[in-house]
Amino acid sequence: MGRLAGADKSGHAGTLDPLATGVLVVCLGRATLLTRFLAGGTKEYEVTALLGVETDTCDTDGRVISTCDARAVDREDVAGSAGRFTGEIEQLAPRFSAVKHKGKPLYQYAREGLEVERKPRRVFVESIEVTSFESGPGGVRAGLRVLCGPGTYVRSLVSDIGRSLGCGASVAELRRLRSGPFGIEGSIELERLFSGSVQVSDVMMTMEEATSWLPSVEVSSEGGLAVSQGKPLRREWVAGNPPQEAAGETYRVLDGVGSLLALYGPPRAEDAEDIHGRAIRVLRPSTPGLDKNEAA
Repeated sequence: MGRLAGADKSGHAGTLDPLATGVLVVCLGRATLLTRFLAGGTKEYEVTALLGVETDTCDTDGRVISTCDARAVDREDVAGSAGRFTGEIEQLAPRFSAVKHKGKPLYQYAREGLEVERKPRRVFVESIEVTSFESGPGGVRAGLRVLCGPGTYVRSLVSDIGRSLGCGASVAELRRLRSGPFGIEGSIELERLFSGSVQVSDVMMTMEEATSWLPSVEVSSEGGLAVSQGKPLRREWVAGNPPQEAAGETYRVLDGVGSLLALYGPPRAEDAEDIHGRAIRVLRPSTPGLDKNEAA
């Protein structure tokens, strides 16, 4: 993607499983400074769970480790089981995942045949809806629509649901429909980009557009210089009345023409009353040539 755009660097905001398709936010050039912020927000997935089959990767690309006749399971059973995995839950990342143990991804240990300790992680699952259910020659399959927070592994979720049903399950199909404010309706297929039928520049958005969902404050020219150096943001530099929600969370700092200067957060407890916030990420001026002020 970076080569197609002529960018000096690129990075993605939130990985996709090898089996998965759908929304992947790619940041180019200077916008790579925003990847961890753009990776946040609610994720929406549509997934097909194959009941009665467990694999070492928790999806049907993996090695089958157990099978079970799941024909006794019905749609209501799946809905009831799924309901037990909503809200804040503890989850183990799959053995084949990018989660790191002692600086090394779990999938590398798994490929070497090594078992390492996987500590449960707290994740949030907003809802799981059963959208379809069928039992036929291809096995028992349940379609699910999942809304969840960042860091949630849908493969683990499906595996846990299958185990709670007593038959096991694995992911047969997985598609990300939304990642935070970025939806499938604004995405473009990689095949079209690589074929040249669509140019990268046609689908890119500026960093200002990519972060428009965050609260914002505008600063004076004096404040803009200080912000570009990562200094604490003084209230006297803020134009007008900043939104109340910007006081306690990550927010954008813009200059007088609406350009994104930095992301800031709450002040420290020991800060003076005139300090509005502290720098979290400073976006330095772009270099000549391709506008690095963009994310695709």
